[in-house]
Order: sequence, then structure tokens, then C-alpha cells
Amino acid sequence: MGDARLAGQEEGLKEGLKEGREEGRVAGKAEQLLRLMGRRGFSMTEETRQRVTTCTDMPLLDLWFDRAIDATTLDEVFATPSSTDRVPAPAQSPEHTAVPGQGPTDPRPSAD
Repeated sequence: MGDARLAGQEEGLKEGLKEGREEGRVAGKAEQLLRLMGRRGFSMTEETRQRVTTCTDMPLLDLWFDRAIDATTLDEVFATPSSTDRVPAPAQSPEHTAVPGQGPTDPRPSAD
């Protein structure tokens, strides 16, 4: 019974770490978006900053980021997504995008 409990705790820890990584990616994207909008010269209110920092939808943050590259107003950045918008697919983690057989290589010379 102890092994099952330990396995459950381990699974819970893995899930918590996964959620933490996703939250970190979302927070990072929000920071990038705010920086881009600032560099583009958009005048941002606290409400705008809150809208970005409280958004947890990564594809929506990606869409806003892509729009902010070319937009001339914040209204263009935050316009409701339409059927013609290309909403980016959620990013896959590196373990899902790795090519089989092309794992990390050891930079040290072999001892042949």
C-alpha cells in the first residue's frame, strides 16, 4: 500500500511541475507582449497591463503578440479573434518535438 501512495504522490508532483512550467511560459509570453507593446510606443493603462498579465490562454497571447508586431493601435491588438485569424497552436514541449535518435550529444571527444 505504501508503494501505491508513493506513486500517487510522485504523479501529483509531476503534474504540479508540468502546471508550473506552463504557468511560467504564459507569464513569460505576457512579459514579452508588454515589452513589445512598450517598444512599439503604445500607451498602456493599468487595465491593459492587467488584461495581459492575467490572461492564461497561450494561443490568445500568441495572437496578441503577432498582432502587436504590425498593429498601429491597441484596439487592433486586442480585437476579438475572427475566423480569418491564425490562432497559433499551443506550443509543444521539447520532449514532444524531439527527433528520435537525435538526443543530446556529449561534446567531449571519445576515448577511442
